[in-house]
Amino acid sequence: MIGRESQSFKDFFINLFNVIIQNNPFELLEKPKSTIGIKNYPNLRDHPLHSPEIWLEGKRKDDNLSGLWRIHNKLYDFNDFIKIHPGGKDWLELTKGTDITEAFESNHISTLPEAFLPKYFIKTINTPRNSPFTFDKNDLYQTLKKNVRNEINKSSELIKSLQNKTKLITDGLLLMFILTTSGCLLKESYLLGAISGLLLTLTSIAAHNFFHQRDNFRRFYFDLTTMSSKSWRISHALSHHLYTNTVYDFEISALEPFFQYLTMKKNITVRYLSWIYTPIVYGLLYLGYFIRMCIQNVLDKKLFNTESYLPFILWTFLSIITNQSIFVSMKMFVWVYLVSSFFVGVIGLNAGHHHPDVFHDGDYFESKSGIDWGLYQILAAMDRTETHKSHFWGLITFGDHIMHHLFPSLDHGALMFLYPTVEDTLKQFGIKLRTNSTFQVAKGQFLQLSKVSVQI
Repeated sequence: MIGRESQSFKDFFINLFNVIIQNNPFELLEKPKSTIGIKNYPNLRDHPLHSPEIWLEGKRKDDNLSGLWRIHNKLYDFNDFIKIHPGGKDWLELTKGTDITEAFESNHISTLPEAFLPKYFIKTINTPRNSPFTFDKNDLYQTLKKNVRNEINKSSELIKSLQNKTKLITDGLLLMFILTTSGCLLKESYLLGAISGLLLTLTSIAAHNFFHQRDNFRRFYFDLTTMSSKSWRISHALSHHLYTNTVYDFEISALEPFFQYLTMKKNITVRYLSWIYTPIVYGLLYLGYFIRMCIQNVLDKKLFNTESYLPFILWTFLSIITNQSIFVSMKMFVWVYLVSSFFVGVIGLNAGHHHPDVFHDGDYFESKSGIDWGLYQILAAMDRTETHKSHFWGLITFGDHIMHHLFPSLDHGALMFLYPTVEDTLKQFGIKLRTNSTFQVAKGQFLQLSKVSVQI
């Protein structure tokens, strides 16, 4: 009798699963199409795990470079350069076998790296790049880089002081997170736990400033969230920043099918019910990321990176010094991380990329000879008025988004100083940075989820 009941339960859940699959309310009705000229639909884009490592594996297949690095139409062998790369070995190890044109151009403001390239040159390649982006000498982005480079060289001491201010803010946020976490454990306080969760969010966002840069210990503050700064160097720095709002943007594809931001056919569930389940998804971002990271480590047959243990080491240490029970510590841990995950979703997904007036692949775009990469970055983002040109608020809320996308490896403090130079250059090209209120940007994110038609 018990066996038959167990079997009936099993059959029930199998049948339920089949019904859900056959009537998937989140199903992609079509594969998103690139309207800016990305030549091939990305390999492994729709892999069910949606991990940064799998995205990178797909890009290697797309670029097909046999373990070399491509910059524009030239191939290089940087194997001997990996260990001495000034930015750290991560960047070259991760990008081996891929086209790094966008990464090379946007992360090197100085002309010095170009001088080293001939030493590692292998051959010229005639195969067209998958990417449609251009970096012509007299076009917008190269002109911006030249003017910014000159300004940095003239004001290096002032910029250094602004960078020190960034470090001070980031370290201060970490200290406040540790103190409020200790308080919430001592008092078993959900209020202090909520404040701790918010401070963890702000600390991780500030730390995001540092994982774009050369290797440094502050980038590991980001790992306190249970997310990996190394994986985010793939998903955020090497995907989202370089191919923003396109079919190659991991931060778009990783949220599918629940959030479908690109302009394409969408079913009613995704278009409108997403407005309701959005807060739930925000709260589960950390958990989903951690589970995916565990699965990826099993697939790769490797242990976690050392920094992946940081949140658990810190939490265990604080639980010991506050003499708190395991049950209370686990309960407060879950609460703090649910709150932090929610705020990361709220701030991150409303940072300025998702609005009907911001370009998304699938929107109408006419170009016969590619598009200047810098111009595209301006089209694919919108700044929030309340955090615009503020060192502190920009650092902790993904503010000054367009400037950060144009020069991702520059410190947020340097970005504040460089606004006049950038705006004067843009004026020469008849371009102005777009801003909107935080409310309108957040509202636009939901309007973009429901958008199915192209903008002309």
